[in-house]
Amino acid sequence: MLTELRIKNFVIIDDLKIAFGAGLNILTGETGAGKSILIDALSGVLGDKMSTDQIRSGFERAALEGVFDVGAVPQVRAILDESGIDCDDGTLVLRREIYTSGKGRCFANATQIPIAKLQELSEYLVDIHGQNEHQNIMRIARHRETLDSFARLEALVEKVRGIHAGLSDLKERISSFEIDEKEKARKIEFLGYAIKEIEAARLQPNEEEELRNESALLQNSEKLFTEISASSSLLKGDGGVIQSLKRADQSLSAISGFDARISSILETVRTALYSLEDAAADLRAFEKDIQFSPERINQVEERLSLLASLRKKYGNTVREVLDYAEKSKRELDAISSSEEQIEKLKADYRAMVQLAKTTALDLSEKRRLAAKDLEGKVMRELADLGMPGTVFRISIKREISPDGEIETENKRYVLYPHGLDRIEFLLSANEGEDLRQLRKAASGGEMSRIMLAIKKVILSADIVDSLVFDEVDAGIGGKTSEVVGKKLKSLARERQVLVITHLPQIAAMSDVHFTVQKENTAGRVTTLVKKLSRREKVNEVARMLAGEKVTELSVRHAEEMIALAEKGG
Repeated sequence: MLTELRIKNFVIIDDLKIAFGAGLNILTGETGAGKSILIDALSGVLGDKMSTDQIRSGFERAALEGVFDVGAVPQVRAILDESGIDCDDGTLVLRREIYTSGKGRCFANATQIPIAKLQELSEYLVDIHGQNEHQNIMRIARHRETLDSFARLEALVEKVRGIHAGLSDLKERISSFEIDEKEKARKIEFLGYAIKEIEAARLQPNEEEELRNESALLQNSEKLFTEISASSSLLKGDGGVIQSLKRADQSLSAISGFDARISSILETVRTALYSLEDAAADLRAFEKDIQFSPERINQVEERLSLLASLRKKYGNTVREVLDYAEKSKRELDAISSSEEQIEKLKADYRAMVQLAKTTALDLSEKRRLAAKDLEGKVMRELADLGMPGTVFRISIKREISPDGEIETENKRYVLYPHGLDRIEFLLSANEGEDLRQLRKAASGGEMSRIMLAIKKVILSADIVDSLVFDEVDAGIGGKTSEVVGKKLKSLARERQVLVITHLPQIAAMSDVHFTVQKENTAGRVTTLVKKLSRREKVNEVARMLAGEKVTELSVRHAEEMIALAEKGG
């Protein structure tokens, strides 16, 4: 549910916050007061196109924010979780900024997101119906989703989607096996050579690092021997450090009994003596291991060269070269036994095609029956809404192709992840006119009423919790306006509904009522929005009934209308 809309430096709005409520939210006001700007701002929050012309004159940036309660919308929570965006309290703040430079930024709970992610989120938050571009009903893909929701076919659609994915996987696997004989022979030769070359090398995962260390020692063996020998002589040789320390040990031992301080010094000398004797022993052992072997140097360098050659061909590391050999063995086995495997895969594919056919045709038939039901119910609603000559039809077609997976009635049809059917809502707004696409057949006001009719019919299956109707009252009056108001009120019992209206019959139905006004301050026009008390609502409805001059009679009439609406009449 949309709980708040915040607008700053947008068109003729300075800084505005509107707190919406549950139920039916009505916005009224004089023509040109800025009601359509509010819809444009909300559409911007939801990801519609915006231009620098919408930034209020004199400012470099416009900022729009929508605050939503998404605690009961798992689809939105899933998208946020995938993006690593925190929404533990169920509150989602979408923010959109546009700059005079033409750049823009989008945020979800203070995390910057791409516009595509904003649009993905918005599909589950608000439906706007009227002149605005942000209308899910205009997206043909949504027509199928609407019909499937109405008929409770989501589980069957998911089954078809899974079968379609399985068919695609089987086709790819079959295709990977079906290579011509020359290619097959070339592949076998190459893989066999690679496996033989790698196995002949008898590689060890960590040997390259060990060889490099050994090479470094071998290349510097003479210098190592010279320096280690010199160090050993300094430690162990005649007149070396160790002999000197032993003489010091003997001298201090002879006098250590005279003073405790000498005993402490003696202990330090002995510790140094023992450590240096250990170091001298280690140096002798190291000296014995040093090899002056040109032959070994050549062996190590040849081995390193071989490893480098294998890495250049088959992988960046010895481990990757070994993995390549294992992969090549599997691929060679697969090619060698391809005929048997292809036949098995083809048998699996034929069985899955049969399952796909049964399931997809079952889905198509259920859609056909549901379409007839939905058509009838929507047209009855449209008649109530003052559109008795309107014809609403659901076109269900299939794509014929020689490569189609599903054969029935001597034709082959393409199977999509959602089934065989391409579904589109069509409309004839006036008697005798041809059926046309919705965007071409209906005006903004008609589109709002069409969507109101559809929403009334599919309400229980619809996941979008906030609905906006702009111009739903265009071209109607009298009894029809009362019917429209009652249907909006009924819809608002289960959804949040925002309506811009000029009709008092609809305004009287509000649960929350706002007026939109222009204010001129210091020669600068600003749009303001005010939430009305019940008494103010009565006066506003009276103004809508009587015009600029509100009379006592119009106030009484407004009071009666509102009281009747509150009783559910």
